[in-house]
Amino acid sequence: MTEHLFNDYKHRLNALDEDIRKLALKYAEEFYVHKKCTKAEAIDRAITKAEMKKRKL
Repeated sequence: MTEHLFNDYKHRLNALDEDIRKLALKYAEEFYVHKKCTKAEAIDRAITKAEMKKRKL
């Protein structure tokens, strides 16, 4: 479900490492569904959160 939900942002997700992309999609769905934000906001927040988690910040 998640990949289809964020198809419009595929170009941004394809630039990420595979593990970060999967994590970002997971977070994006959570942000979009539970935080009631737009898809663009959800994907921005999710990519940031996934990158920060990878770097252990």
